[in-house]
Amino acid sequence: MTVSTDDVTGATGLSTTQVAERVANGQTNAYAPPTSRSVGSIVRANVVTLFNGIIGVCFIALLVLGRWPDALFGLSALANTIIGSVQEFRAKRALDRLALLYAPLARVLRDGQQQDIAVAEVVLGDLLVLRAGDQIPADATVVAAVRLQVDESMLTGESDPADKERRSEVLSGSIVVGGEGTAEVIRVGANSFANRLSSEAKKFSLVASELRNSINRILGWVTWIVGPIAILVANAQMQALGGWGPAIASGAWRDGAVGTIAAVVAMIPLGLVLMTSIAFAVGAVRLSQRQVLVQELPAVEGLARIDIICLDKTGTLTQGNIVFDAVHPLLVEPPQGWENVLAWYGDEPDANSTARCLQAPFPVDEPLAVAGRIPFSSMRKWSAVAFDGASVGTWVLGGPEMVFAGAGAGSGPGPASDPRDELRSQARELSSTGRRTLVLAHTPLTLTEQQIVTEDLPAGLSPVALLTFRESVRPDARETLDYFAEQGVGVRVISGDNPCLLYTSPSPRD
Repeated sequence: MTVSTDDVTGATGLSTTQVAERVANGQTNAYAPPTSRSVGSIVRANVVTLFNGIIGVCFIALLVLGRWPDALFGLSALANTIIGSVQEFRAKRALDRLALLYAPLARVLRDGQQQDIAVAEVVLGDLLVLRAGDQIPADATVVAAVRLQVDESMLTGESDPADKERRSEVLSGSIVVGGEGTAEVIRVGANSFANRLSSEAKKFSLVASELRNSINRILGWVTWIVGPIAILVANAQMQALGGWGPAIASGAWRDGAVGTIAAVVAMIPLGLVLMTSIAFAVGAVRLSQRQVLVQELPAVEGLARIDIICLDKTGTLTQGNIVFDAVHPLLVEPPQGWENVLAWYGDEPDANSTARCLQAPFPVDEPLAVAGRIPFSSMRKWSAVAFDGASVGTWVLGGPEMVFAGAGAGSGPGPASDPRDELRSQARELSSTGRRTLVLAHTPLTLTEQQIVTEDLPAGLSPVALLTFRESVRPDARETLDYFAEQGVGVRVISGDNPCLLYTSPSPRD
């Protein structure tokens, strides 16, 4: 559900009347999170099974006959039920605690006044006032922003903050880590991204299990033949006791019934069912010790049937911190002051995590006079700054494929003397090694006011050097990848750092 910008009264936000209308229409951020599975469904799934049905009938029959010592086999059905129920109850509690929204208050603009209200009281069309440290309570469109940066790692897994500009969309559950701005709410309650994401995680679907299907198939066959065999065994037992009439008259038929039940129970693979449940339970416990949530016991079996696993890079194989790698010059005689420019980028107060890595290799020797600047944006993936003095001209630092369209992407070669030829080949080679690659470019022209306002690249840019950065690899990354290779599991590492970066490990099965 969306709302037109006409519904928002200028910069004053919604009026009291408009808020009341939306509350009456149910367009509020109030949301009652669904539970993953009901207690009743868990109990039914683990009690109402074919195995429990067969064992249960025999168990009750022996209790009616007063032969409870012979009914101890019923404990196998009880243990099987308890093992499955306990594990699924634990998974239910963990999923029910899952919440991406935890901020108690939201800051909105209503009737021209800022107000702190409960997150549930935010309505469709509200104008959120966003500042560093705020968690965004509902999906919204940015109306105004001043260097607004949002951490969306809880939603997307990407550790780098995302720059948000006017008309950009901000998602509920993300956190403002820099700058400030205002945003108009476009989705609330169950329609917001955070609540839809948590609801999807809580959905239960029956796991496909070959072991469970095979056991149920065996029990199905046994069910069809257990009736006729039970009749034959009962008749044989009665004949051994002197016939049906004398056996019933003397009460010896009870012994015959117990013998019949014993023959029926012997046809049921009690040990197979119980040991399968125990094996699943042991696997689930070991996985839970490694912070893995198992919703249903047979899900453990699925891990043994994996052929390919797809991994993110940041935080999975790496520790998430960027370190400087090397400089790869593209010109024999680079423009004067290029190292001072890199030092400025590393020492800039608003430098992102990648630029800050330049502080150690390029210390500041002398301050530079900034004549104009376009701040870095993760949407365009470059920044530009113009200096006076020794480093005169405009310098651009950003992704090669964005600063020079087609660079590193296999586009056709330029003139024979054009250093962009080397840029293309080196960018491809360096990116293929998994390193993050930036290009430093220069033009003697100065940024114009129009270029700063429209955020356009200056003309006449020439590549000066390629800069490579790498992430600290987790100590156990090689051991993990080697283990997958030994198990015959192919690994696919998909990264958003570079549009050409997709790592594929060879599978031993290929």
